Amino acid sequence: MRQIMVTIVGRDRPGIIYMVSRALADYGVNVIEVSQTTLLGEFAGLFSCGLPVEADPERLTDILGGVLTGSGLAHWITDVAPAPAAGPAVELEPYVVTVRGRDRLGIIPEFSGCLAGFDVNIENLRAVALDGAETGDHQVVLFFELSVPRAVNQAAFRQALGLIAEELNLEFSLQHRDIFEAIHRL
Repeated sequence: MRQIMVTIVGRDRPGIIYMVSRALADYGVNVIEVSQTTLLGEFAGLFSCGLPVEADPERLTDILGGVLTGSGLAHWITDVAPAPAAGPAVELEPYVVTVRGRDRLGIIPEFSGCLAGFDVNIENLRAVALDGAETGDHQVVLFFELSVPRAVNQAAFRQALGLIAEELNLEFSLQHRDIFEAIHRL
């Protein structure tokens, strides 16, 4: 099997996942993982797939194009190269950084720059604007799901994040994902 990524974007409506997954299955493409979201009524979906060796990716592009005709949805198919030969394994720990406060320009680049500086990978990022229309005080909450190398100096990492939060007048927390999930479990 050849690994591909199918990307679908466009105006959200019911049935997109069905339409795409049905077309993929009918062509013999196995959907391995899916990640989809909607923002401002726009759909974005990533389908990690196994394409049979004998299948033609250009034919799949044509099939998806036909299925999506008139839907206003755009699609791309990308080959996903096998992972490079692994060097020494880096042990990673899952963490969650939560940031909350008044929305302002630069929050995401400031925090993501700090994370990159510690060689921390952002696995998932969700920024949610909270309605402050009545007060004019637009609040935001950001959730960064991270893979943090075990070798990272935790005290220095926490301090660097704290300095950014203080500079931007935001609240933040850094928690191991297991603790975050235990605290937020219903």
